[in-house]
Amino acid sequence: MKRVLLSALVLSVAAMGTQAKSWKIGPSSVNGMDFASINDAVESEKVAAGDTLFLDQYYSTNVKQDVTKKVVIIGTGYDTSFTDEQVVATLTDSLTLKVDGIQVKSVKLNNVKFYADECVLDRCYVNAIGIGTVPKSMNHIYSCYITGMVGNRVAVTTTNTSSISGPTTTTTYYPAQFDIQNCMFMISQINATGYLTNSIINNNTFYCSITSSNYTYYCLTNIDNSQITNNIIYTSTNARAMNSVVTSVGSGNTIEHNIMSQTVPSNYPDNLNSSNIKSLFVSTGNFSDYYKLKTDVGDNFALNYATDGKEVGCHGGMFGCPSGGRPQYVPYFTKVVVGQRTENGKLPVSLEVKIQDK
Repeated sequence: MKRVLLSALVLSVAAMGTQAKSWKIGPSSVNGMDFASINDAVESEKVAAGDTLFLDQYYSTNVKQDVTKKVVIIGTGYDTSFTDEQVVATLTDSLTLKVDGIQVKSVKLNNVKFYADECVLDRCYVNAIGIGTVPKSMNHIYSCYITGMVGNRVAVTTTNTSSISGPTTTTTYYPAQFDIQNCMFMISQINATGYLTNSIINNNTFYCSITSSNYTYYCLTNIDNSQITNNIIYTSTNARAMNSVVTSVGSGNTIEHNIMSQTVPSNYPDNLNSSNIKSLFVSTGNFSDYYKLKTDVGDNFALNYATDGKEVGCHGGMFGCPSGGRPQYVPYFTKVVVGQRTENGKLPVSLEVKIQDK
């Protein structure tokens, strides 16, 4: 009963004001599904660019999914405490985005690789994010919960056959370009970023927890010509906020209004050091809620330290960091009561429905 009603609500909301179609993706054992996988959907002639694929909460696959059409993919969030049956749509293999403009929202993912530009990851749980081809412009990562490295380089080798001494090869490396805002990074034993250039890294919360004493880890590494502002960078004893590539004078980076648990780079004075960053957070709840800033402490300087005079970290800025990654404007049930017996030939049903409005 709940599944049929919710499907009707989702499809009615998605259909308003658009000619694009909506499709339901889930296991064949669940009634009403249009396709068994994302691959099946994008390979179908029925599905066109601009359509929306709604993932059932029981959709789970360990097979690589290649998105070859400009579609919107919407899951059910990533925190199981927000669903009645404690299940969320999950992709345990890689997701590859092959055409420009794809949007993936509220899905629990493993690895994502971009082979296109101007794609969006929004409200997802994801392990690692990289590129598979030379970027022409930025891809966008908003309000995600990230547990692995973001960014890498693509190598392009060219051969010069006109050389007198014979053919010579030259390899050029092209870093990723990402717009990363309002994300929560929970990193262990690895750097949070690989190679990034011409990127935006604003209003994120980084927690880099390193237990090894054999190697110094850096939260942000190998970034140039980028904007790094309004972040909270909380590192353990054996980790540092940024490596020398990021903080060098010639990096071309703008680094300001970040709060770090390690010493602020001397050539970027418009940042703050706090030896007790943990005291700024509420430190209760799951996932991103744990790192909300305390609002009942009069001297919580993080509440107004951002460049716009508002709060730094993942809960400030443009997009916020919604609890559990629940998809925006998709209705969900908070209470369903089905009667035990009919009344005048009708079965009484009581529903409470809400919509995530931010």
